[in-house]
Amino acid sequence: MGSALSLMLITGLVAADTKVSYVTLNQLAQKYNLKHEKDDLTGREMFSGNGYNLIASRGMTSIMVNNKFTVLEQKLKSINGQLALSKGDFSKVETLMTEPHRKEISVRAKGVIRKVVIDPGHGGDFRGCKGRNGLCEKDVNLDVAKRLRALFEEKDVKVVLTRTTDRPLSANLNEDLSSRVDVGNREQPDLFISIHCNWSNNAAVKGFEIFYSPENNVMPSLSSRAIGDDKPGDRQTQKALTYILKDEYSRRTVEIARAIQKQFNKLPTEDRGIKKANFKVVKYSEIPSILVEMGFLSNKSEAANFHKDSYRQEVAERIRDAVISYQSE
Repeated sequence: MGSALSLMLITGLVAADTKVSYVTLNQLAQKYNLKHEKDDLTGREMFSGNGYNLIASRGMTSIMVNNKFTVLEQKLKSINGQLALSKGDFSKVETLMTEPHRKEISVRAKGVIRKVVIDPGHGGDFRGCKGRNGLCEKDVNLDVAKRLRALFEEKDVKVVLTRTTDRPLSANLNEDLSSRVDVGNREQPDLFISIHCNWSNNAAVKGFEIFYSPENNVMPSLSSRAIGDDKPGDRQTQKALTYILKDEYSRRTVEIARAIQKQFNKLPTEDRGIKKANFKVVKYSEIPSILVEMGFLSNKSEAANFHKDSYRQEVAERIRDAVISYQSE
């Protein structure tokens, strides 16, 4: 929504004894042919395109440049409805956008996925559902997760599994779920995927479902990985940053879910949609997180499919392809 507007240089907009020149972000938008989007509800503004990505908001002392926050010398201002940086900060931001960083930026244009935590649901006595052909969900989940790990590693994506054997993370179910969340939050990946199979008393029900939680009550931490080397000192800016991070993570989560939905529609199954749910492993996650129900083991045809190595491999490939396609859009 919106586009680059005319260039604008404004002076004398701070204290009378300290004149500071300001340049609008629309100048960058015009120079680098960036699309300008504004969220009127949150006040967040995004400038993106051609391998560049800027996210900012009026009154903040930090700006996100290519998915990394950097601290500014002066607060962002809104002048005649346009976001503006001090001339010094403008030069700093433009330097971060360009050489020698340009090569890296062009590869990481859209919230790159360099590290993934894969959570094979259940394990041990927590077997999950059991198919009509005797297949246990916990075994299918782990097998698909391991196949997905191998596929991601072929693409130089680092992978951490919450479990690698037929054992839960705790003998207590609640603690087991909490431990899975802890792995994701500790590892701070770019994406957390929980792998599951579904069950229904109605044997005719089939298809995949993708879940995410819009009500994460854990705000993303302002780690050095997220904001760069200089952490903002004022609490108001930190609160604003966590809000923007959460908003950005929610957007990425839905986009990745849609990418998986698109790939899964190539499988011999049915699309049951992307849904909101407060499953613990996604609700309490500090990073973009989804839970994928790959199919119903209570359905005869889907249980038969998941009994085949070839089908499990194809499911893993569809998830891999979705994440890779998300990065390249």
